[in-house]
Amino acid sequence: MKKDMNYKVTKSLPPKGVGVVRDEKIEVCYKTRSYLKGRTLRRVVFHRQQDDKELVFITNDLKRSALAIADLYKQRWQIELFFKWIKQNLKIKQFYGTSENAVKLQVLVAMISYVLLRLIQQGVAPERRLGNVSIRLGSVLMQRMPLLEVFRKPPDLPDDTGQLGLGFG
Repeated sequence: MKKDMNYKVTKSLPPKGVGVVRDEKIEVCYKTRSYLKGRTLRRVVFHRQQDDKELVFITNDLKRSALAIADLYKQRWQIELFFKWIKQNLKIKQFYGTSENAVKLQVLVAMISYVLLRLIQQGVAPERRLGNVSIRLGSVLMQRMPLLEVFRKPPDLPDDTGQLGLGFG
């Protein structure tokens, strides 16, 4: 709920459940036209003990308990965090299909790839960053070589110049 939102409380319900501070039925007051104007909504104020923070939820669900509404928002937040993690770690820029099955398959493939990369990183190259492991594997993807060899340092060069000499003779 926005802090500057204008509303009037039409009915106060007794707060039921641990953490529920207020449970109110409200009407939103707008000067302009709005799809919310004149509609009865529910305003639930919940106190989260972990960080001593008050959370305010607005919903059109007038039947569920205030605690159930707070729990639904908590679950929704977990989903938001999950997709944030996917975007940051699995590098999914876009979904190739729009059906539920296509999205699930792409997310599962990305998660499996991520887990395999982490296992390779931990087992073979723990000193390397995950992004570097991914780049190195991508560069040798079509070559047949043992995994340990992929991350082995190249042999020392013969001279101090860092240049490879051409030998004729």
